[in-house]
Amino acid sequence: MADQELVIEEAQREDATSLASLLETVALESDFLAQDDRSSVLSTEQLASYIDSHQNVTNEICLVAKLGHEVIGVCNVTADQDTKTSHIGDVFIAVSKLYWGHGVGQSLMELMIDWANHTPAIRRLELTVQARNERAVHLYRKFGFDIEGTKKRGARTKNGEFLDVYLMAKLID
Repeated sequence: MADQELVIEEAQREDATSLASLLETVALESDFLAQDDRSSVLSTEQLASYIDSHQNVTNEICLVAKLGHEVIGVCNVTADQDTKTSHIGDVFIAVSKLYWGHGVGQSLMELMIDWANHTPAIRRLELTVQARNERAVHLYRKFGFDIEGTKKRGARTKNGEFLDVYLMAKLID
């Protein structure tokens, strides 16, 4: 990472190929995600359409962390368009394992929370995380997320072992 500058910006259509590659990679290399390698990962064209259709939605954002043209991390916030729940942003974050421990996730979180603080559309951020994913839980707590509950047997390993999942949230005031 030292020879290239890390850039974090809102995803653009031209990021779709690299983003698709990242999502495919993290699905294979991490057993902390809800999906596994058999889950359907969006194609490049599906991602490009998703990026296009969500660019001007005030309560959603897709941030990508890039080294050059390679997407190495993503932080996506989605929300309902229903008036009663449109203030709640659901957070998904993933970083290529090669870049774990280099501050990529922290940088994505900082920008995402800054965005949430500056948009009147979002007043709550929430996410789920496997209880055993101590690094992620630590990161979320660092940014003010609280554990609101535990979903017992909320996920399973490839070997069928049940895992607890934390429900975490941060209020945006």
